[in-house]
Parts: sequence; structure tokens; C-alpha cells
Amino acid sequence: MINFYEFFDEPTLQMLKTYYPQIPAGAKAAIYVEQELTAENEKLYLDNWAALLEKHHASLDTSWLGMDIKQKEELSQFRHAIPEHINEMFKQYHQVKLATDIAVPEAKFREMLKFYNDELSAYGGTDDELMYIKFGHIGDNHLHVNLLAKKPEYFGKAKELIMKFVKKAVSLGGTVSAEHGIGKIKHDYLKEMYGAAGLAEMVRIKKEFDPALILGRGNIFPFPA
Repeated sequence: MINFYEFFDEPTLQMLKTYYPQIPAGAKAAIYVEQELTAENEKLYLDNWAALLEKHHASLDTSWLGMDIKQKEELSQFRHAIPEHINEMFKQYHQVKLATDIAVPEAKFREMLKFYNDELSAYGGTDDELMYIKFGHIGDNHLHVNLLAKKPEYFGKAKELIMKFVKKAVSLGGTVSAEHGIGKIKHDYLKEMYGAAGLAEMVRIKKEFDPALILGRGNIFPFPA
């Protein structure tokens, strides 16, 4: 059984290469998998993965394995280094983080991924004025697209792209927040998903329990609601 199945695109690997020079040159993407070993699958574990990698023109020789505690910890650190370095980049440029938290139904994920790729094709990786990084929980049809405007004039374009992604996800029956919530900066995304009438009903229910609107002020709904 696979417990985690995650994806890192080429700009993600470019960002990490300074810290992990062992990332293969020219790598276009990577997947991170955690799989539970059982008595039934342990014997054929490496053979099965070798065959699968070969089928998709990859190799066990260039894969990183976590077969002991030390190796598992190193892989876990690599996985968690991605959001940490992304957050540091946003701080470096003194910007509010612009990122999607979108998930769509499994049958619609390929369409969503193609939409991401098509919309981002005009931009480069970590060296572009508007850089993007796609990574996340691909096994749950849930990728995070981070957009960092390295020049102020690109910030508006980044916001526009995020809203395009939100609208596309909603049209596919997806959610604008699969993991991290709405908070204070994603009000417009929630409105796109539920409409003004839907938000008004949520506010009405909230006021039944919190008439003074003192709990979580500004979270989910703008204040004053």
C-alpha cells in the first residue's frame, strides 16, 4: 500500500539543487513515494519498482531509497525542505505568499494539470521575473502552485493567474482549499466557490453563534461581515 505519493516539478528541483547537488543534472521532475512493506510485497519490492521505473524510462540507480532509519530521515528532510525554502523566498522579496491549495476530482486532475502547464508555459523557472513552483500531493489530485513575482510589476499577473486556477478548479467540481484553509487572504477564492449567496448564508449561521463577530475575526469572511 502506498501511503504518500507526491510530485516535484523542474523548478522545485532547481530551487533545491544548491542544497542537494546530488539531484541528477537535467532532471525534469521527481516523485516521492512512501510505501508500507508487508510480508506479501517485501520480497518483490525492489524488483517491482525497477520494472515500473524502466517502463517509464527511469532507473533504480538514480532513485533515492529509504531502506533504513537514516535514509528515511534524509528523504523526509528533503520533502519538508521544499515549503521551507519557498517561504524563505517570499520573505526575501517581502511578498504575501501566493499559492494554490486546489484539489479536483480524480477524473479531472489531468485536465487541471494541463491547465496549469498551459498557463505557466510563458514563464520560466527560478530565474524568471515571475517564477513558479509546482509540488505537492499528486496522489490526492492536489498540487500547490506557488507564484513569486521577482519584480513588483509582475505581482498583479501572479494574482490573476491564481484566480484563473481557482475558477478552473471550481468549474471542474474541485475545492479552492483542500488543506490549509481560507484565512484572511483567500476570501475571494471562497466566494468564487460558493457565490455571494452562499457566503451570506455562512455569515448568517456564524452570527447565530458569534453575534459580536469576535471569534476568528477576518478569517474566512472579511471583517466586518
